[in-house]
Amino acid sequence: MKFADYSKGFVLKMEEGEELHSTLSAFVLQKRIPSAFYQGIGSVSDVELGYFDLKKNDYDRRLFKGEFELTVASGNVSVENGVPFVHTHVVLADKDYKTISGHFFKGTVTATIEIFLFPLDIALLRRPDKKFNFKGLELPHHFVP
Repeated sequence: MKFADYSKGFVLKMEEGEELHSTLSAFVLQKRIPSAFYQGIGSVSDVELGYFDLKKNDYDRRLFKGEFELTVASGNVSVENGVPFVHTHVVLADKDYKTISGHFFKGTVTATIEIFLFPLDIALLRRPDKKFNFKGLELPHHFVP
């Protein structure tokens, strides 16, 4: 991955073979960014998406094999048990221009992914939700010293 920093944050250029979440997690850990939000575009393959089923109180997960255009990636970075937690939702397009979307669990960069990362001056924390089977943001937030 390559990156450039600027007054509002970072521009990241992920490269072929990198995994989106693990690469982004490593970057924010290295740069000591406690929380951020981001947007991205690019291309991915072998993507695992999820849909939160309220009746099951858990995610239905599905693996989509093949290559996809990453038309929208939107997410945030928070802290869970002292380590970065990357939370992403995506819209993907296949070679027939059909789209799929959902909660992003994993996927591998094919050509590139370009991300604009905007660090926050607060540390957003994730904790197990009392009602639902996922980890939600704990608010109010804690300011970063």
